[in-house]
Formats: sequence, C-alpha cells, structure tokens
Amino acid sequence: MSEGDVFLRWGVGTAALWSNAPAPAPEAPAAAPPPAPTALPDVPARIAVIAALTAEGDLDQAVLHAEQLDTAYGAATAGTPTTALADIREVRGYLASLAGDTRAAVGWYLHALRLRAGLQGPSHPDTGAAVRRTYSLWRTVTDPALGQALGAELLATAVAVQGPDSAAARRIRAVLAAPAPDWSHDTPAELTASWEDAFTLREHDDP
Repeated sequence: MSEGDVFLRWGVGTAALWSNAPAPAPEAPAAAPPPAPTALPDVPARIAVIAALTAEGDLDQAVLHAEQLDTAYGAATAGTPTTALADIREVRGYLASLAGDTRAAVGWYLHALRLRAGLQGPSHPDTGAAVRRTYSLWRTVTDPALGQALGAELLATAVAVQGPDSAAARRIRAVLAAPAPDWSHDTPAELTASWEDAFTLREHDDP
C-alpha cells in the first residue's frame, strides 16, 4: 500500500463502490381507480320506445334497441337474473317472431319462462302466464319438424316448472304424440294467452 492510500473506517463507501451499485427499483405504478358503476337503464321507458318503433313498422330499429337494452341492463346488473331481464328477453322473442324467426322467438320465451320460474316460483301467476304465452306462441309454428323440435324443449321446460301432470305438459305431450299434429293454433282455453303482449309485461311484474 502506498503512502497516498487513505484508510477509511469500516462501513464508509467510496465513490467507486457506489458507481457499481444496482439502480434503485422503480416505484410501482399507482392502482387504477375502479370503473364507475353503469347506470341502470329505465326498462319500462326503453320498452315503450321499442314498442313505438314496432308500431311504426321500424322493426330493425326496434330489434337494435332491444339488443342495446339487453346489453346495458346486463352490464348494470352484472348479469343478475331479475323479472325485468325476463321482460327484456321476452320482448326480444316477440320481435324475433315478427321477423319470422320462430325458432329464436320460442327460444327467448322459454328462456324468460325459466327465469320467471326460478325467480318467482312455479306457482306464481306470472310463471303460469309465461307458460301459456310460450305454449300459444309454439302453436303458431307451421313447420311440423320445427314444431316437434321446439315442442320437445317446451315439454321438458313445462315438466320442470309445473310438473308432468300440469295442463300444459299433458297438452304438449298429446300434440307431440299425435301421428299428424294439427299445427293450426288449436290452443285450448285453459292455455290461451296472448304472446303478443310482451310490451305490457312490466305493468304486471313484481318490483
């Protein structure tokens, strides 16, 4: 060691030492603020707009508005099943029937029926009315093959909701078992319900 070397006390670092030290870790970015909650759409008001568009003959816009309402409501409720959601889905089914897509129409009505049964119970009047509306819509099917396919799904749903001995289940079973079912909308009185009243469902639903 030369005379020019300087002895430093233990623990004191030199500039050369610090120049080789690793750089300090960068600070973690601040957490992003939570997204603002999506406003719950006014379902009755939006359905009224859809009804007006349908009455004016603007079916394409009515369908678009119904899709947008479904999306907005689902975002605001995180997909939570409600009677309002059942209303929206049944409106979509009604619009599908007007567009001539019977398969989709019955599918939407079956979906709404299952929602109501799960939310309100199989014995609730709204559930019974949904069964009758779905049955009445199904009986408008003119294609025998499609009628059989949709009828099988309707029968399974009716049995699950109301039981195998319900009026709807017995009638559906009889129609499906007939060698040549009459697809002329021969709905019996106890199962008659207008499936075209989708725009007024909110007047009858529970809050």
